[in-house]
Amino acid sequence: IFPHAMWRWSRVSRHGWRRFSATTSPAPHAAGTASQTNSFSRNSVRTTISADSTRIISPLRSSSVSVNEGVPNMGVGRSVWESGLRLISYLEEEHLESLQGAKVLELGTGTGIVGISVASMGADVLVTDREEKLLDLVEKNVASNQESIETGGGKVSTKIMDWANRSTTSQVALTCGPFDYIIASDILYSSSSHVHLVETLWQCTSIDTKVLIAYPSRDLEWEVRGKDGDPVPPDKRCHHKFMGYTEERFKTEVVNYYPPTEPRRGNKGYSVYIMQMLLK
Repeated sequence: IFPHAMWRWSRVSRHGWRRFSATTSPAPHAAGTASQTNSFSRNSVRTTISADSTRIISPLRSSSVSVNEGVPNMGVGRSVWESGLRLISYLEEEHLESLQGAKVLELGTGTGIVGISVASMGADVLVTDREEKLLDLVEKNVASNQESIETGGGKVSTKIMDWANRSTTSQVALTCGPFDYIIASDILYSSSSHVHLVETLWQCTSIDTKVLIAYPSRDLEWEVRGKDGDPVPPDKRCHHKFMGYTEERFKTEVVNYYPPTEPRRGNKGYSVYIMQMLLK
């Protein structure tokens, strides 16, 4: 038995992904859907690398990008999450032309899969995280995808960035900006970081910057329970709190929605929203 199962991701619709075990055949589908499950067979293939590391293939269709996930002691940032995969698909579908030659800042890059994919679309991407060990992982992933990045006409650089440290956020804004895009995925799960996150966005955003954040439906849901076991009401959920901090400075709107995936890592499947933010 392998320490990590081998997985195949198959795109079942323009906005949906289905996950199957590579060691068993997928269950039969209803009439009219079988052709959809096979039409994007090269996208997002999960394969086992070792007991502690897994390689994920980006859903990017215009180039070939894959990354290693990290080891357990790197925390949640070591993993590729659905929000990041959805953001890649959205950017390729809706912003491919405008990303070519664009300056892009990614917040909370994790494995770097989103930033590397965007660079392979032709953008100059600065990927940031507060964890040095994650940036070490990103640099290895950048090196293994250098051919795709260069073929796409983009580039990737890395930088430590702690939203709570105004000196690092100011340095990025002053020396690396202005940015055409600021992108991020699954960064709203901790409401304690929201004040610093909004301040960072405020520092790094110009009047022409598009901020695009992908987040899962768990940040919205009523039924998620607190430590005492009681449901957490909507006004206490992460997304609601974040929106409260942004409303004075940013115009926000949901620009895309992706339906729920199948369960992964012990959680039920979550739908994903793409939110755009612009300065008021």
